[in-house]
Amino acid sequence: MGKPFNSELEKLQDTIKWAERQDVTRLAKFLFADDKRVPLVCVGSGGSLSACHFAAQLSQQRNGVLAEAMTPLQLMYAGKDIIRDSKLLFLSASGKNKDILNAIKYGVKYNETGMMSLTLRKNNPTEELLQQYPKVQRWSEDIPTEKDGFLATNSLVATFTLLSRSYDPVPVSKGISQNGTYSKNYEFDLSAIQNFLVLYGAAGEPVAWDIESKLTEAALGSALLSDYRNFGHGRHHWFAKRKENSCIIALISPVEKELAIKTIKSLPVDVPVIYIETELESPQASIDMLLKAFIFVRDLGVARGIDPGRPGVPAYGRLLYNLDYYKLTNRILPKEKTIDVAVRRKLGDAGKENAALWEHYSQACKRFVKQLNKGKFTTVAFDYDGTLSAKDRKSRFTNELCDDIKDALLPLLENGVQIIVATGRGKSVGDSFMNSFDQKYWPQIRVGYYNGACPLPLGEEEKLKAWKKKPFDSELKVLSDELQRRLPENCIQYELTARNLQLSIEEVTSDSDADLLYNTCREIVWDKQLKGIRVWRSSHSMDIVVYHEVSKLNVIENPDTTLCIGDYGSVEGNDYELLTSRASLSVDKVSKNADSCWNIAPSGVYGLDATLYYLNRLTVKDGVIKCKFNV
Repeated sequence: MGKPFNSELEKLQDTIKWAERQDVTRLAKFLFADDKRVPLVCVGSGGSLSACHFAAQLSQQRNGVLAEAMTPLQLMYAGKDIIRDSKLLFLSASGKNKDILNAIKYGVKYNETGMMSLTLRKNNPTEELLQQYPKVQRWSEDIPTEKDGFLATNSLVATFTLLSRSYDPVPVSKGISQNGTYSKNYEFDLSAIQNFLVLYGAAGEPVAWDIESKLTEAALGSALLSDYRNFGHGRHHWFAKRKENSCIIALISPVEKELAIKTIKSLPVDVPVIYIETELESPQASIDMLLKAFIFVRDLGVARGIDPGRPGVPAYGRLLYNLDYYKLTNRILPKEKTIDVAVRRKLGDAGKENAALWEHYSQACKRFVKQLNKGKFTTVAFDYDGTLSAKDRKSRFTNELCDDIKDALLPLLENGVQIIVATGRGKSVGDSFMNSFDQKYWPQIRVGYYNGACPLPLGEEEKLKAWKKKPFDSELKVLSDELQRRLPENCIQYELTARNLQLSIEEVTSDSDADLLYNTCREIVWDKQLKGIRVWRSSHSMDIVVYHEVSKLNVIENPDTTLCIGDYGSVEGNDYELLTSRASLSVDKVSKNADSCWNIAPSGVYGLDATLYYLNRLTVKDGVIKCKFNV
């Protein structure tokens, strides 16, 4: 089983060049732009766990938020809240081991923040599984070197390079020495060393984990890991008792070089030390040391008479690798009641330790669902982006609705139900509906463009031209000018679009930039005493509107017979007003109002999937809708 390790090393430079040519835009956006203030959990097994530590390190450096590397089982033990509220990155070269597949299943079951899978083999079991779950982003390409030997080599370097390029577009190969190796403090026989204590600083931690993985998996020796200062808290005592067959591996980058030298000089001069050193800065430093560590592993294998690429695997090893344990983990993460999920979405951390508050909202949720099931509705009012379309730009700006939404809405139209769409956007939303449904249904569809400021029957979009020609509101003009003064467009990327009653801010590159823009706009409203405007957020933009004339409620004629569905129901959101109705459901963010704006989709179901969940639980007859929800 496996391939000669040395032949694997010969392909590494070509692998780096291949990875440098790949488009990592989606990966970079997931790691460093989308929800960048949300903690990241990187999940992988075996060799991929080293790459998880690298991804976590890069995420912490760039985003300033804690990130964690976990095995699939650690993820399950971490609990539902960690899975739900963290971004999850799944790393697997082949995409076929059962551990990563189980972790993804639990991610799909609970996560409501964002997930992505990175594999280096197309049409693998992970890809096949995720065909059912389009909300999980995917990066998958065929690595030219094909399958690794027994140890992760080319796939690991490719993953490190892809992650590095996501963090920094500078080519990895530009600074890395193609013939780099390690050194020793004096000449000693590697075959006599059984125990290796790996010391690391910042960029060395992912490499330390890989050394531990390779030495253990290929039975080359035991490895203990420590950062340079934790070594001083007792771990040094190992060399007082076991020095004769032990060695230090010092991973050194410029950041910790002085500390590393002082640490090693504090030890007896006869303690064997292997130096794996780089002059590069992170993230290239990690990859440079990783390549040099591979050379050390090769030489240690020669000294042991073991080829690390094909060390020989016992039969029980295959049994352990393929152990099917998914059902056993249900004891770790038992099924969660929908009502508990709904209340948690309402209360967040506030309800965890307040039993009375939890019970108050639980009873309110039951009343809400009971009232909803008693209702008779003739109209359904939807938000568009994030509710009837996915949040990404490609999904939002297609020419028509996705097939699942069309299939869910058509029975309503066929039975005479009225459909209202309240959107912050313009004509493109009307076009998507006109391209999705036969013209005979258009009279049943009404669109409230620009957050309800211009409500029109479907098919009358020509009237938008006259509406947009009206004079731009004076208070909006004040805010627009002041925003550009405080945050010039050459300092932060955004696009302003002025319409008579609305100023839209779009094309913002990251959540942190969006937060800065939102808070700046609110401060301007206060500082300039702009009493007639409000700042609203949506899943993709911000709208500043003339409050007394712009409202998504403008398109609703009879609240008692209208079921409202949106995605941004919290107080700053552009669906907040729409979802103040007592018959209102959110597919994502909710308000604190116990009487409205509940998200009662199951755990892990949000956005477009939650909309479909709600629509599939509606029955319609003679133009009247009834709800069949359970919590």
